[in-house]
Amino acid sequence: MKPEEQKVLGILATIFGAIALLGSWIPFINYLSFFIAIVAFILGIIGLIVNLKKRKAMAIIGTSLAVASVVLFFTTQILYANVYKEFIREFNRSYREASSSMEREEESDLTDDSAYSIPEEEEADTFTWTQEQFDALIEGDLDNKGKGGTNYKDIIKKHGLPDSEFDSIIEGYDTKKITYIGINDRIKTVTLTFVKQDNGQLLLVHKIAVGLGESQQQRDSETRV
Repeated sequence: MKPEEQKVLGILATIFGAIALLGSWIPFINYLSFFIAIVAFILGIIGLIVNLKKRKAMAIIGTSLAVASVVLFFTTQILYANVYKEFIREFNRSYREASSSMEREEESDLTDDSAYSIPEEEEADTFTWTQEQFDALIEGDLDNKGKGGTNYKDIIKKHGLPDSEFDSIIEGYDTKKITYIGINDRIKTVTLTFVKQDNGQLLLVHKIAVGLGESQQQRDSETRV
């Protein structure tokens, strides 16, 4: 029978080999396991040499675990490398597809005039004034807060809201100036000035029109202040 082996090196090789084998399949940790496996392999070889003519069961077990750890390390490295390459390939493909899609959308936006054009709204001309209607307006007495003049509400009811309004104070009276503008075949304007009564009514004290046609009443009204 062969003498008993010196088990110290074999036990150390077995312990390190088992630790390396357990960590060889875990990413990143397997790098550390690889170096532990090398240490276990060296201890195992030394244990085999020391026990050359003795039993060497522990040394063989430790060396075998070390070799298995190294083989597992390289196997997992190849496997993880393939998985990593496939992941990178798939990521690049998805990125290229997304980039191409965004570029196509940008080109479509650049070539699509509707994305930048402002829709033209055809607005009906709400200017309803005629020369006869303008001539029919009555200018009240400014010194008497427009007494006898045409009422503001009657004009709004017939011709709608004006295109512009401006409130001011003239000679101590609260006034409102409104303007109707028409731009159909030519520019036409009607500007009316009202004075506010004590009861809140607005009465016409001054009128002026442009583009409706000439009349003696219009010329006379334009000369008034």
